[in-house]
Amino acid sequence: MKYAAIAAVLLLIACLIGVGYLYLTTNVTVEAIGVVAVEASTQPDLFNQLRQQVENQSVVGTAFTTTPLGDAANYQFYTYTIRLKNNCFVTADMVEVQVTPMQGDVLQLADEAARALPARTTGDLGATILTDVNMHSVRELNISYYMWGVPFTIRTTYGH
Repeated sequence: MKYAAIAAVLLLIACLIGVGYLYLTTNVTVEAIGVVAVEASTQPDLFNQLRQQVENQSVVGTAFTTTPLGDAANYQFYTYTIRLKNNCFVTADMVEVQVTPMQGDVLQLADEAARALPARTTGDLGATILTDVNMHSVRELNISYYMWGVPFTIRTTYGH
C-alpha cells in the first residue's frame, strides 16, 4: 500500500510538471506577416461565385455583411500570409487565422484544410478577405491553435 501511494504521488508530480511545461513552453510565435492586394476585377469567376454566395446567404467562409455586391471594380482581395514558428516539443493542431473585419470588409474566404504545425518547425498560414477597393490593409489577425487539446490564441496587427 505504501508503494502504491508513493507511485501515485510520483505520477501526480510528473503530471504537474508536464502541464507546467506545456504552459511555460507553448511558444508559437509570429515571425512575419505579408499581404498581397489583388483587384477583384482580375478574378471575375471567383468574384461572381462570391457574389452569388452573398446573394443566397450561403457564403463558404465568414460573411461580414449581407449587402449584395456591386461591380467587381469596387472590390479587392487581400491575402495575408503569416509565418508561424512552433518552439514547443508538442504539435500545434487546428491552426487557423481569422481576420477582424473593418467597415467595408465583405467576407473572408474559408480555408477548409485542417492545419497543424509540427513541433519545432516553421510554417505559413494564409487568409483572404474581400473588401472595398478603398480600404487599407491594416487588420487585426487572430491566430488560434490547440496543444494537447488546450486552446491558445495569438492576436497581432498587420500594419503597413
